[in-house]
Amino acid sequence: MIDLRKAVYYEYIDDGVVEIFDKYKWGLRRLGVNFSQELLETIVYCSRNLENTLMAFCSWVLWLKSRGEKPNSDILSETLINALKSEIGWIPYDYQKDFLQQNLDILESPQVSLWKTAEKELGASLRNRVIADISEEGELIFKVNVLLTDDEREKIERFKIYIDQLFL
Repeated sequence: MIDLRKAVYYEYIDDGVVEIFDKYKWGLRRLGVNFSQELLETIVYCSRNLENTLMAFCSWVLWLKSRGEKPNSDILSETLINALKSEIGWIPYDYQKDFLQQNLDILESPQVSLWKTAEKELGASLRNRVIADISEEGELIFKVNVLLTDDEREKIERFKIYIDQLFL
């Protein structure tokens, strides 16, 4: 995933900006935001209300999606750029904070999300025995030479199909 310090050439990028971006980047990606160079630079140069703007934006997109709307990624990116460039940014209302709170899983990295999904689908014991690692992009890396029963093998194959369908 995007490393803000490597993606934007700038003498000094505030650690706080990087921390906030890292907190929201997975959610923004899942919501359909296209990380153009212009958007990344706007984030770096955002002088105030970065986290509030990102929180309000994520809540707004989640609300649109809950109504069945499917916003275009270019429009989302342009809207976010305009929100970040506005004088005060977007200030989240209490209902937006609550809405985002109810959907916090959208902000999880693929590693955390897949780890939890694997536990739910395979059980903690089998997951821990067969999964060696999960890459930052969400690729499962399975251990080799693990002795499995036929039922466990079948369960893992169903899980792989399930995961493939999630990321279509």
